[in-house]
Amino acid sequence: MPISYLIKIDNVVPPKLKGFSVGRNKLWTDANRNMAGDLRATFIGIFPKLTLRFAQTTSTEMSTLLGMFDQPNFTVTWWDEKADKITSGEYYAGDFEYPIYRLDTEMYDEFTVNLIPFRSLANMSQ
Repeated sequence: MPISYLIKIDNVVPPKLKGFSVGRNKLWTDANRNMAGDLRATFIGIFPKLTLRFAQTTSTEMSTLLGMFDQPNFTVTWWDEKADKITSGEYYAGDFEYPIYRLDTEMYDEFTVNLIPFRSLANMSQ
């Protein structure tokens, strides 16, 4: 099924998206190893952290992106390659920096931001 976007945040395609990757992070609880080195832990699930890379942006585009990422939580809709379908979940943006590139033109240099899920992949809508 062809899709026209890689990711949406609160139903808006972020401007100047240059790259998108999915980290399939496994979360465990009560994890420890015995003296033989055997892992004893309870698997909680896979939490898909999304890494977004942005090209140079104007001040207007940066303002739009900051408006998205400064929220305490937002809905992210993205393509899950393993499930071969669109997936949605509640996320928040990790800490990030955006360097100013040219003060005279108010251009911002490329930057990266991580989107971190509140719930495991199994508990997201697909």
